[in-house]
Amino acid sequence: MEIMKILVVDDERSINSYLQRKLTRLGYTVFTAEDGVEALKQAFTHLPDIILLDVNLPKLSGIEVLKTLRADERTKSTPILILSARAQGKDIKAGLKAGANRYLCKPVSFANILREIRAYAEISSDPPDH
Repeated sequence: MEIMKILVVDDERSINSYLQRKLTRLGYTVFTAEDGVEALKQAFTHLPDIILLDVNLPKLSGIEVLKTLRADERTKSTPILILSARAQGKDIKAGLKAGANRYLCKPVSFANILREIRAYAEISSDPPDH
């Protein structure tokens, strides 16, 4: 089985390093970015299997990053999970409308994040229907 690549994007370095440490221990390959521009660079360089994306980012917002990823052939179908402290209905709607697969409101437990990652890993490893 191929090792799953995960891109974690959060402007808080402590969140990035926490998730990177926990996910790496479980056998995932993890890349991180702390702003929207770096997020796009990492996404297009590594083509991750799943992206954990914050909304509040310097340089480019998470929503702008999301729209850019959805508009690109290489990343248009990559599962993107938003992890954000913005928990109002309008924020959640905006994230989903921009193309997020899921919108998780912070604080969110590592167990919930892992459950979401594993759900998308199972979906992507399902054999295609013929």
